[in-house]
Amino acid sequence: LLYTIKFEEMLAKLSGGYFVYCSDLRTDLLATNGVAAWSCADRVPPEVLQWLSQGRPYTGYEIEEQDTTLVLTVSGLPAVTLKSADPVKILPTILTELSLNEKKREKVNSKQEAAKQAKQAKRKEIFSKSTLRNVALKVAYLGWEYNGLARQINTPDTVEEVLLQGCERCCLIYSAKDYKITRCGRTDKGVSAFSQVVSLYLRSKVANSDGDEPPNDDTPSSRKVAEEYDYITMINNVLPPHIRVLAWAPVGLEFDARFQVLYRSYKYYFPRCDLDIEAMRGAVDRFLGEHNFRAFCKADRTLEEPNFNRTVTYLSIDLVSENKEYPALSVYSFTILGHAFLWHQIRNMVCVLFRIGLGLESPQVISGMLASGVKYNYGMASDLPLVLFECEFENVDWVTAPVGLSKLWFEFEMKSTLVKQLMCKELVSVRDVGVLCDTKLQSIMSRPFIS
Repeated sequence: LLYTIKFEEMLAKLSGGYFVYCSDLRTDLLATNGVAAWSCADRVPPEVLQWLSQGRPYTGYEIEEQDTTLVLTVSGLPAVTLKSADPVKILPTILTELSLNEKKREKVNSKQEAAKQAKQAKRKEIFSKSTLRNVALKVAYLGWEYNGLARQINTPDTVEEVLLQGCERCCLIYSAKDYKITRCGRTDKGVSAFSQVVSLYLRSKVANSDGDEPPNDDTPSSRKVAEEYDYITMINNVLPPHIRVLAWAPVGLEFDARFQVLYRSYKYYFPRCDLDIEAMRGAVDRFLGEHNFRAFCKADRTLEEPNFNRTVTYLSIDLVSENKEYPALSVYSFTILGHAFLWHQIRNMVCVLFRIGLGLESPQVISGMLASGVKYNYGMASDLPLVLFECEFENVDWVTAPVGLSKLWFEFEMKSTLVKQLMCKELVSVRDVGVLCDTKLQSIMSRPFIS
């Protein structure tokens, strides 16, 4: 037996009647705004009609009979369970219980709202007596758990969102909502950074020399750095371990982390497997200099006149950690330096280098793609091993402090050791590292290294 009462829609359209769905009652079917019900006002006790006439703000509730038990569920309220052989007679009792629950909820909401208003009033008072200063933060993060750096409407799982929420929690910004910051480089989902730089206005405990807010001359000489809040410790105390503020610096009003960077460098880490490292090193120099990288990026359709020309000033492929017993498990890094890069440019470049290292393409394919601008269907290297490694600025004096990375190191070092031991056990079982690489290289390099 299921009772369903719809309030607002039917009361607005139909006057003088209340409609309850009863499986044992088959009268005229009414439909209002897509709500189907059977008229049975004569079956509803007067107490129920009186309760309904008070205009409860619910969209509806349901009563379900399970053997001799009635379960009443109302939108936004906990379920009420009662036993009765006659659901119609027990309705007033259920509704009385519902009213009590509603009063309790209103009381709790009233206390919560009062506490929230007191907190907001205190925050307003604090910021009314405070000054702000433009601050650059050097941030490191492991991007595996986040949907990129920049804030997004459809998800809170971005590095920027977590960082701003942390600044709000320690009362360095008034509210994280719609807060504007500038960033050096916009990393995609899964991509990490060891030296990301963002700039934003934070609350300062050092008074402005000229009383302006924001200050006209925000330099270490005009506003003492040593007397400032310990921004690094304050923010890191409320951030997850995967995001760390490494340093901060006072910067001027015109500072923009995106446009004032001198250069950016990225590193892409990868295992040797069966890759011909020397062939890759011989091919990588073809990317040096200014080129049209249209064949190595994802086009940004929001730009009316996109510019695909970028200048690469340095490239290298270096050994990071050597495994003498199993050379195929040695780790290398691809390093690239330039002023700016296109969307997915580096991951597309790495994908082509992998194909050259596997002997699937010759180094001349790079020159051909740069000259023609034609993008081949090679796929794209994984986001996991890519790191924004360094961002360099001129005349920025960084203030550093210990950030506590030992716990994070221990966690991942132990996990890495376990995986390495498992790999070595598998290598011993097949007795030939070459066999392992030959049979599994394609899956290793394609998932996750080439999507």
